[in-house]
Amino acid sequence: MKFGICRGLDQSLEDYPHLADYVEISAMSLVDIDPKIYADFKKAVEEGSISTYSCNGLFPADIRLTGDVDWSVIKNYCDETFYKLAELNIKMLVFGSGKAKHVPDGFDRAKAWDQLYELGARLSDTAKQYGQTVVVEPLRYAEVNIVNTVAEGGDYCRTVNRDNFKLLVDFYHFVNNKEDPETLMQNRDLLAHTHIATVEERTRPTTEAHWSFFEDCLKQLKAIAYKGNLSFEGGFHAGEDMSAMVARMKEIQSRI
Repeated sequence: MKFGICRGLDQSLEDYPHLADYVEISAMSLVDIDPKIYADFKKAVEEGSISTYSCNGLFPADIRLTGDVDWSVIKNYCDETFYKLAELNIKMLVFGSGKAKHVPDGFDRAKAWDQLYELGARLSDTAKQYGQTVVVEPLRYAEVNIVNTVAEGGDYCRTVNRDNFKLLVDFYHFVNNKEDPETLMQNRDLLAHTHIATVEERTRPTTEAHWSFFEDCLKQLKAIAYKGNLSFEGGFHAGEDMSAMVARMKEIQSRI
């Protein structure tokens, strides 16, 4: 398993956590990004001073994915954004996007699901052009009203039924939703990426209780023979702090 840090392009350029195996960037941040920051980041990736692998924040809130959907807007956004991600060597595209896919009040949920199934197929087709995989991220009930649990995300992936449309578990959401760890085993064939942060504050671990939780999560992943990577997603911390965190996570992984 490799360990990554969710981080902005500009922050990665200024304060890269060198013990991390990669950084996970925000896809939607590329829409209005400063051309110089994008060019400098792309150059750093090409030269090997920054390693990339994944992105989150796939859609901004103003692109509707359920309800009043405009497929032409979605297509144009994906065509441009997925191409830029490919230029930055991003292979794993995290699809959480709670505000964009939140089902509007009064909208038929069956139709919303049909829209998400259609979206999944479209995302898979676009990502396939660049050798990318889309991973569905179930989110807390407090953040969105559809695709909340690992079981629900697994059913979503199986219905879309594409080789590059897989599942993510974010332990922050997973624990807040009080999900049964058995669902990880039941959906392990789909699990392609993971996120982690402390449950109470969604930040990096600072107490032994936090570290005990992180270790338990790693043990759960080992128990299901998980082969993917894990990204820390919990605010923007100093690169030195992130490197120290990664070092300890690697030490835990080596002994469990």
